[in-house]
Amino acid sequence: MSRSLAESEFRALAQGICELLWIKIILDDLKVDLKGPMKLYCDNKSAIEIAHNPVQHDRTKHVEIDRHFIKEILDKGL
Repeated sequence: MSRSLAESEFRALAQGICELLWIKIILDDLKVDLKGPMKLYCDNKSAIEIAHNPVQHDRTKHVEIDRHFIKEILDKGL
């Protein structure tokens, strides 16, 4: 259960990234070459700020694993 809208949006963002990575693995197995990074859209400003800002926020104490995962994917350019 999420404690805030930003937290629930952020968890949904992490789940969406997991799904995109899964689809990428399937497409790689099928020899489908993707041009450029995969795109996942998010319209929640708080979730976007948490994803891009490595500074610890009070509202992110329950989503640390998701934050590190999303930051790693963003840094790799996937």
